[in-house]
This record gives sequence, structure tokens and C-alpha cells, in this order.
Amino acid sequence: MDQGNNGGGRKEISEEPPMSRLFVICGRNITRDQLVRHFEDDGEIEECVVIVDKKTGQGKGVAYVKFTQTSAAARGLRKNGSYIENETRPIKVMISASYQKKKEDGSPEEVNEFKFRRLFAVLPISKTEDDIRDEFSQFGNVTQIRLVPDKKNQSQCAAYITFSTFLEAALAIEGCEFSYRAKFCLPRENLKQNQQQQQQQHYQGNQYQNQGNDGGRYGNGGGNNGNNEYSRKRTHSPENNRSGGDVKLVVICSSGLNQDRLWRLFDIAPGMKYCNIVTQNDINTTASVVYACREEAQRALDKIHGLEYPIGERIIVRYENEFRDEMQNCDILAPLGPPKPILGHQNAQCAKKAFFICMPEAISVKLLQDAFCRFGDLINVYLIPGKRHGYAAFASEVAADRAIQQLHGIQLGDCRLKVLECMEQNESKRKRPMDQS
Repeated sequence: MDQGNNGGGRKEISEEPPMSRLFVICGRNITRDQLVRHFEDDGEIEECVVIVDKKTGQGKGVAYVKFTQTSAAARGLRKNGSYIENETRPIKVMISASYQKKKEDGSPEEVNEFKFRRLFAVLPISKTEDDIRDEFSQFGNVTQIRLVPDKKNQSQCAAYITFSTFLEAALAIEGCEFSYRAKFCLPRENLKQNQQQQQQQHYQGNQYQNQGNDGGRYGNGGGNNGNNEYSRKRTHSPENNRSGGDVKLVVICSSGLNQDRLWRLFDIAPGMKYCNIVTQNDINTTASVVYACREEAQRALDKIHGLEYPIGERIIVRYENEFRDEMQNCDILAPLGPPKPILGHQNAQCAKKAFFICMPEAISVKLLQDAFCRFGDLINVYLIPGKRHGYAAFASEVAADRAIQQLHGIQLGDCRLKVLECMEQNESKRKRPMDQS
């Protein structure tokens, strides 16, 4: 068994056989050995990878467990909500890979194990329903059998066999005669239901149309999503769930993530009220996720922001108001030049500080940094806790003077900045020669 590695240089995990890989949301300190011990009784593990931060080596709270058989992954799914040794929080377990591409538009088919209970097989025409039931009942409870004659080959017929569970269907595919060419068969989507879902999605997409069309720092999130065929079974109307305490997150992620996967991913934080895909194109997906309070929303943001899912594609999570402000600020700050690196204390000594006041209320430090870093040589921005004022430290007086001159009076979202020289620093400079004398 190859247990994989912990991050850098890892290879892409195989998708064969289909749906044999599990995505596990767990504690940050969980190791590969713990995961292997937890899942090894479900079947042979081909690979186990714990995703870690490349800089710190700290686990990100997610992992992949790849089995050699689909049935083993199906058994592993039953451990959703279970506890790994020495852990106080339950894990979340889900199928991590798409089953196939849709014929209509080439988009990935939604992986929901409850849909994968039916298989398709090619059987001899001599087989009766009773024969088939007797033969396949060894793998589980057969609930339905439908036979369709093959018009091109009168010696065989197509059989659609439905089981009670995903695991039973997987066992039947793996254990039946190889000549049957058995594989999973998905039920046909109801056309009317798809049309209703598309209409609902188009209506919801208008909420973020402007943000989605702005490529900016977050990639091209625009495009009309009216052609999206993804399931909306877990979608709830924002208008029916909105209350004074609700907190909305904006999510930008891979276009391969559908409604059901996003729902499961963000459901790791209790208090989630609904999750909606807002816009989607070939590059990425924009979604909104609403929680009952800010504490639960913050927990989801801390857990998921920056997560690579699928591997190599990071998920961006922002509070809605911060996302909106950042999009607005991109246009306002663009004439000042692109953002420049923030030096930090270890790289530079402060030459001059700019004192600022946010009116009428303070805005996030991140937005303030985005403004002050445009002039270069920014060491850091400090916002006094509980206050609406602070200062920006620069490694050069020239950069500080430019920031004071060009940011004074600028409007950032609902905030107007008042930027002045830091009088405290100036007074200390005046006193220094006297102290030396």
C-alpha cells in the first residue's frame, strides 16, 4: 500500500476504478497512520494523502483515501460522522471524484452515492428475471429488474438491475461475470425539473452578476450560468431564510465543484442555512453560503479558505461585504498602481508613519493594507483595537509622503480616509537632538 506524502511534489491520485477515492474533512493534527488505521478494515488502501500547508507543514484538515475497489470506498462512506482515535470531532466523508461526463455539455456528473444504486449489464437473452434475481441477490437486495432486448444482437439483452444501496451495486459490478460488462447506470433526469432548476439558478445569478463578471484578483468569475445542468436538490431560497443574524460568505472555486459537493463541504460548520451556486463558467464557480451567525461563518472560512479542492485548485472564501468592498476598491485604487509586497518587521526599519482615521467606521486591515501598499515600502498597517484610527509604517519617507498625499480624503466603500503625518513620531525626532545634547 502506498500511503502517499504530505504535500509538495505529490502526484495526482488515480480515479480508477470510478468513485474509489474518498475526500475526508478531519482535524488539522490527524496523520496518515491514523487515517489508514481508521479505514483499513473497509478494504485495501491504494494511497492515503494528508494535505498540509507547504510553508508551515501544518495539516489543513482534509485528506484523500484511495481504495483499490469502489466497494471499499462505499464501505468507507459509512464512516461519515465517526470519530478517529484521540479526536473529539467527527469526520466528514464523501466521494471525491466525478463519475463521468454528461453527454449534453461535457460537464461532470454529480456524485451522490444515493443515485448510484442501479447497474447496467449485457446478459444472454435466455436469462429470465427470476434467473437474474437469483444470480444477483448474492450481492444484496435487488429491488427492480428491467430487461430491454438488443435490436442489433438478438442473442443478448440489456439489463437494468437496481439495489437498495450503493455498496450492493458496487459489489455486484465487481463480483458478477466479467462478460456482463456491468457498470453503474444513472437515472434519467426529469426534463421539467431541470428547466425549473435552471430558471431558479438564473434568478439567483442576478445577485452577483456584476461581481462575477469582474475577473480582477479572483479570476474570471463571470458568465451566465443558464446552461448549467447541476442538481439543485439542496438549494433553498435566500429570501425565505434570511434573518437579521444571517452572515453570507462568497465562494470562488473550481468549475468542477457542483451544488451537492459545495453543500457537503461547507456543512462542516454547524449553522449553515443554505448554499447556492450563483455564477459558473468553464474557469470557475461563484457561490454564496449563508450561516446563522458570524461565529459559524468564521469557522467555515478558517477551515476552507485556501483549501486545494480538487488538488491544485484553491478555494477562495470571503465575507460578502468584504468581497463587495474589495471589488469596488480595485477600481478606486487602480490609478495608484498595482499592489506591492508588504515588507514586514524582519526586512525593514520604519522611516516614517502615516496616521489615518476611518470615517464614519473602521474597515478591515486587509483593505487598508491594499490601499497603503500601492506606494511601496509598506512595513505594515496597524488599526487600534476597538477604534477607527491607526497608522501605516513605511520603510522610506518618500513612500509615506506619497501615501499621505494621495490617500487623504479617498473613499473606500462606505469609509472615507483621513491620512496625516504621525505627530508622535515627528515629536520624537525633534526631541532626539536635544536628548543627545
